[in-house]
Amino acid sequence: MNKVCAKQQPLVVYDDRTGIPDAQDCACAADGLGPVALHSGPAAGDTDCACVPAAEEAPAHTAALHGRWRLAPGLYTQPLTRDYQAVFNPGRPAGVAVLNAAARDLLQTFQEPRLLSDCTSHTLAALGVLVPHDAQQNAGCPPDHASTVTAWLHVTNACDLGCAYCYVHKDGSAMDAATGRAAVDAVFRSAAQHGFRAVKLKYAGGEPTLNFSLIRLLHAEAHTQAERKGLVLRETLISNGVRLPDDVLAFVAETGMHLSVSLDFCSDAHNRQRARRDGYGAYEQVRRNVERAGQYGIRPHLSITVTGAEDERSPDAVQLALDMGLPFNLNFVRPADGWPADDVVAGVIRSVRLAFAAIESKPPAHSLLAVLDRADFSQAHRRSCGAGRTYLVIDHRGRVSPCQMQMHREVGDIRSPDPLAAVRGSFSNPPVDERCGCAACAWRYACGGGCPLMSRPTGPQGEGTSSYCAAYRALYPELIRLEGLRLLKSRRLC
Repeated sequence: MNKVCAKQQPLVVYDDRTGIPDAQDCACAADGLGPVALHSGPAAGDTDCACVPAAEEAPAHTAALHGRWRLAPGLYTQPLTRDYQAVFNPGRPAGVAVLNAAARDLLQTFQEPRLLSDCTSHTLAALGVLVPHDAQQNAGCPPDHASTVTAWLHVTNACDLGCAYCYVHKDGSAMDAATGRAAVDAVFRSAAQHGFRAVKLKYAGGEPTLNFSLIRLLHAEAHTQAERKGLVLRETLISNGVRLPDDVLAFVAETGMHLSVSLDFCSDAHNRQRARRDGYGAYEQVRRNVERAGQYGIRPHLSITVTGAEDERSPDAVQLALDMGLPFNLNFVRPADGWPADDVVAGVIRSVRLAFAAIESKPPAHSLLAVLDRADFSQAHRRSCGAGRTYLVIDHRGRVSPCQMQMHREVGDIRSPDPLAAVRGSFSNPPVDERCGCAACAWRYACGGGCPLMSRPTGPQGEGTSSYCAAYRALYPELIRLEGLRLLKSRRLC
């Protein structure tokens, strides 16, 4: 396409994972002549939290784009380069969009409500950057329902590491076959009763590979149950990565099971805080096993814990993910005995900024919208996780609790007619709009209030802001900038 054509019609470029069709098929975006909008799609990932599934609502871009539209209230903008800027609507998170100068100028014409007159303005409306002129700020936040129930199956207390911040009492106790079968049956029983369309099982511990014969049995049982009840089955093995023998990797590859490997932010911190039982560091052993997994066609998700330790000067785990092209996320440490101190929060901010610098130097191919703790900038959500609603934990004895960090809080067992019903109402996880100090925050539908266990009770109406609120507020603008630059670099526009 020549430059004359670029001047005559707008050009819009999308990330191909958004589901929004290209407005044009020419490849002259680098000219900077026509309006250009780059948009990031949802991020893939599989962490060890009770992440809330995507809400069941029609995407904005499928709605009829008619009537008068205006700039989204509270629209966040950030310059990226001389020619491009990032825009993001915190009131209805739908990803980060990047505009060139022409698209930015067009956007500014919507300071007063007007009709969508061209393909670029329709695109900006579909991405939530423009909203109907009478829309409320939270009009795009999804209803509280989901299609997937998630169950954490705690198959063993045994572990070959002694992590300093672990909340599991380590011993040799393990789930037996009868309990395991009953646990799977209980999960599918509840899923069917509540009308869920999918079940996600997380095999965890302790170190679940120490009881891997049971996982093989549970996989077969779950597969049978899913077929019988017409439900979709998703499975994740959550491992510390110290022992991933060939038979485990072959099974994971054969079944299509996801593999999530836990690492600390830097190798020194990992070796100190996740020491093996013999006292030796395990980082290099885990790194080699992650590389071995690749030989089986497995792309492990790296669940990276950021502890804010003063010596976390090198983001080794992040660099490993970038070098291998692996999905990853940065989890802020959850102290087993309370809330993080102020110096820990400051250290977490410092460490994440080191990670961001590494990412900027070598941006991944995938979106960064869900890389930071429990936040997700690709969709609006009122809660950061499904605990107390769409999530249950079953320990090695068949006892049911609402969260893996609260396995001591038994609220039922696998013999209950509906174990999920026993969980609901037993765990406080209010919508972010009802949290003291959160209702007026511009970022509330990105973080969902953060981990419920990290929320301080600051008022009579229930939970207050997250203990990591200062970290979120400091890092979210930097994350939006980073995602915008990633989009630009992916299209060789900077």
